[in-house]
Amino acid sequence: MRRTEPSTLAFLDVMACGLGAVILILVVLKQQAPPDVPPQPEPIVSSEQAEADLNNLQNALAALRAAENNAKADLTKQKQIVAEINAALAKTRDDLASAAKQEATLDQAITNATSRLVQQQAQTPPDAIDTVRTTQPQYLVGLKVTGAKIVILLDRSASMTARDLVKIVQYKAGPAAARQGAEKWVNALNTVWWMTARAPTQSQIHIASFSTSPKFHTANWVRATDSVALSAVKTEMATLVPEGSTNLEAAVDAAIKTGADSIYIITDGLPTAAPGGQTLFGLDGCGSKWFKRKQVTGECRVSLFQRTVAAAAGKPVRISVVLMPLEGDPDAAPLFSKWALSKGGVLLSAARNWP
Repeated sequence: MRRTEPSTLAFLDVMACGLGAVILILVVLKQQAPPDVPPQPEPIVSSEQAEADLNNLQNALAALRAAENNAKADLTKQKQIVAEINAALAKTRDDLASAAKQEATLDQAITNATSRLVQQQAQTPPDAIDTVRTTQPQYLVGLKVTGAKIVILLDRSASMTARDLVKIVQYKAGPAAARQGAEKWVNALNTVWWMTARAPTQSQIHIASFSTSPKFHTANWVRATDSVALSAVKTEMATLVPEGSTNLEAAVDAAIKTGADSIYIITDGLPTAAPGGQTLFGLDGCGSKWFKRKQVTGECRVSLFQRTVAAAAGKPVRISVVLMPLEGDPDAAPLFSKWALSKGGVLLSAARNWP
């Protein structure tokens, strides 16, 4: 009997098992392998589409270049603006430097002028007539007394006592002492001495007052520096009493006849009377020889003033007017101003409490 080898049977079994395992693995891998994907054909691009894409790209490139050019232009403009600003700053620095130099020059000029003014004030001789010095701004400004032969005419009519018409009537009915002490009249007198104190030292002066007729208080021409003569005139005029009407024509005519080259009139309104008691017949608003007005109208006062202007026309004399305050005479200021300017003078309206 044949004897079976145990080792041989075992090897075959092992080989069979190994082959079965390989087959099993191949089956499993076959099930897990991805399905085969057929290759995709490449997309086909038409020539029209390619041309359109090319045009779009060219347009985009052109836009970019245009934007670049605009940016360069803006940059150039900004550089120009910066250059202009720098130039303006340089000019401003130059102007400031020039202004600083001018300021220094002006400061030096002011210092020099102040020094000269102090010296002149120290050298100024005393006034021939004592006057009250004042610095109030409402007082006369711009009145410069000039001329070789100066006549000062002071209105001493009844209206020179007050500004208000009611007070003027009260003063007229009252005593003479009250009129002499009236504030407006005192201020008018002080104006005379204010002018004499500021007349040029080489000038000659005549002083007169007028109402119905003029009266000279200086018999002859008086030097502006003659304190003795002027003090005597001041003492005499202190006794004057304002009364009567205003005959401006006669006063101006008398002043011109002295040979004066400069006349200063101190009054408060238009005239109210004609020279020498002449009839007012023929003058607008002044009545007639058959009808006499109790009061002089504003129209009549204008007519009387025009007679005065005509009397002084063509005469080589400078006329200035200091107009004292008075209510109820609105035509006075413009008429006196026009007349004074035509004669080379000025009109100044005095404050009610000057000087």
